[in-house]
Amino acid sequence: MSEDKALCKLKSQNLKVIVNKIKDATERATKGEDGVLLPDNKESITELIKNMHRHLTKDISLSEEAEKTALFQIQSTCHPFKESLIKSLSEMNEQLEEEFSKSEDITETVNKLPTKPQDELFSQVFGCGQQCPFCKVPCEAGGKKHEKHHAAVHRPQGLGRYRMVDSEKLVETLCTTDVNSARKFRCAATNGEWQPYKEFAKIYPDWLIPPDYTREASDYWKYVLVKYNDRFAQEYNAKPADVPEAWRSITREQALNGLKEAFNIKD
Repeated sequence: MSEDKALCKLKSQNLKVIVNKIKDATERATKGEDGVLLPDNKESITELIKNMHRHLTKDISLSEEAEKTALFQIQSTCHPFKESLIKSLSEMNEQLEEEFSKSEDITETVNKLPTKPQDELFSQVFGCGQQCPFCKVPCEAGGKKHEKHHAAVHRPQGLGRYRMVDSEKLVETLCTTDVNSARKFRCAATNGEWQPYKEFAKIYPDWLIPPDYTREASDYWKYVLVKYNDRFAQEYNAKPADVPEAWRSITREQALNGLKEAFNIKD
């Protein structure tokens, strides 16, 4: 099958990269920090392997236990050992290439992977699971490690259950607008005490919400809040937000175009 051939080709390409990195590291490891070739004695093998470990540390995991075991078993001197290692790499490469040509199908290969592609894909798409503390927009950093949670487009805070204290109306303003204002908020995280939006990082240090008084909700979220204002209010046991009159003229098509623009989606 064409899929199996493509998989075999991919395996071979990855193998070639790995083998070449080991060979390159081996050649570089035969020289000391001064650039001089290591002496051809048994003692130099320790430095050779130490150098290889240093050159490969970003690409291949080499345990100290494996190093000690290898050093204990090696009986030759440095230069013959290096030549034997290069030869063994070439032989291993040929054996694996032959094995790949007889390889199992894609499903079986995927099932043997230590990290399942579907899990990695889900992690990248779903993200880290954290939401903006104000509008509940999900963090867009994906599943990869990141210092700060962030989102390109925030929503009206009423969609995150925030309401005005005196009127109990859902809040229609954006987080990015309020963190650039003199407004304050309070919640369980502040123990009910008023906190300036500008100092939100004291309460939520893991979130990056850039202050931008020019940023408004995308047409999509404006449309959503207008269309479902009463339903959100009922669901959150609050009163409907005072949405700007201009938002009421936004059409469904404009809303979808706003969503595409916000996330750079092209037709």
